[in-house]
Amino acid sequence: MALVHLYLCIIGLIMKKGFLILVCVLAYSCGVIDKRPSPVYFGGEIVNPTSPYLVLFKDDQVIDSAKLDRSNRFKINFMAETEGLYHFDHSPQFHYVYLEKGDSLSLRLNTLEFDESIVFSGKGEEINNFIVELFLANEEDERIVDQYFQLEPDVFDEKIESIRQEKLEQLSALLKEVSLSPRATALINATIDYNAFIYKEKYPFYHKRATHEENLHNIPSKFYSYRNELSLNNKDLIYFRPYYNFMKYHLGNLAYIECKEMCQTNLDANGAIHLNEHKLKLIDNLIQEKKLKDNLYRNVVMYYLLKVRDTPENTLSFMETFKEYSPGNIHMDEIDQLFKDINNLQPNNSIPNLMVQNSDGRPVGLNDISKDKKVIFYFWSAKHENHFKNIQARLNSIASHYPEHTFIGINRSTDYNQWQRMIERYQLNKNNQYRSEDYEMLKTSLVIDHMNKSIIIENGRIVNGFADILNLQY
Repeated sequence: MALVHLYLCIIGLIMKKGFLILVCVLAYSCGVIDKRPSPVYFGGEIVNPTSPYLVLFKDDQVIDSAKLDRSNRFKINFMAETEGLYHFDHSPQFHYVYLEKGDSLSLRLNTLEFDESIVFSGKGEEINNFIVELFLANEEDERIVDQYFQLEPDVFDEKIESIRQEKLEQLSALLKEVSLSPRATALINATIDYNAFIYKEKYPFYHKRATHEENLHNIPSKFYSYRNELSLNNKDLIYFRPYYNFMKYHLGNLAYIECKEMCQTNLDANGAIHLNEHKLKLIDNLIQEKKLKDNLYRNVVMYYLLKVRDTPENTLSFMETFKEYSPGNIHMDEIDQLFKDINNLQPNNSIPNLMVQNSDGRPVGLNDISKDKKVIFYFWSAKHENHFKNIQARLNSIASHYPEHTFIGINRSTDYNQWQRMIERYQLNKNNQYRSEDYEMLKTSLVIDHMNKSIIIENGRIVNGFADILNLQY
């Protein structure tokens, strides 16, 4: 009897162990299934397309691209390894899209009103339509908040918090109607929070400008209490515009305030290189995520090179400092090329001899156009016709002040036939109009970083490689 009892106990133990093993196997299997890629469909229609393609990205990596069919429709099927933030590019614009495993999401947009026309439908529509609403609301908020910067810090803080709370209440209402994953909910919270926090980081400088105060206003410590909860190394948000923009303003704010309090440099007079080197140091100290760190370094360097226009000696010193902080920066080739192109446009250099088309369609080099002449190059596009009209009005008003100079228009990114029609329509001198067939090369080599860019040449040598056609001095 005892043996039978022992036998039954052993059988029972085996069965229990078997059950536990089965549970473990099922649990393990479920884990494996959860980790496996899952199909996602992303498709839709683009009205008035500006490109033949739509490209889908995850962070800075291309997931897939789709060519629009005759009905301007596209579809992308791919295997998603994880849910998260993606973005699609329909040149020259882009927008975010949040995709989860198993989503079947359709998009419709009209490029004439890109953001305003975006509508998502299908599985995953709720979070994506809500994100669009938040972006549109933020554009409206910016116009309203511009009027608040003259307010005292505590009043400004109340206004911003009221805007933020209204959006959080909208999110709470959404969550009562639909089920969102924790990750998706966190993204929406981040959108709301960081858009609000950007205003607070801007406040000291925008308040000074709005009130014409001599110094930055004294800000109570509680104004920045949200900083205690910040994540400066959020992998999910590295390529998310509200987060990235906040990081730029936050680091700029910290650098300026710390320099004012701790350094002897006069930042308002000659502190450009010092302040930007301080930003590099802050990024090195506070940021650990490699891609975010490199992106922020790039932002500081690009701003310094394109906006500060420091002396060649200071610029070289700054570049050396940057490379000490970030020797393996993923943007190094781009930054080195910009540094090289800026140096090429320094006074007394020859203008890069890029090839352009004359009105007869024949190729001509920029050196040949400006040889033995006094020339002012300006750039325009039919896509920005109002800007083109402003340029022509400005040229008519200042021509008498530059009697020895020839104003040469270089058309960028315009179809040849449309360019010809514009020349005829506005009765432009054909001998002074040229067109670039490779605008990207033109833009990069001549550092065309804004629409009013112009270059002044005398006898084939650069006088000013970074002039502004609407603000020429005489």
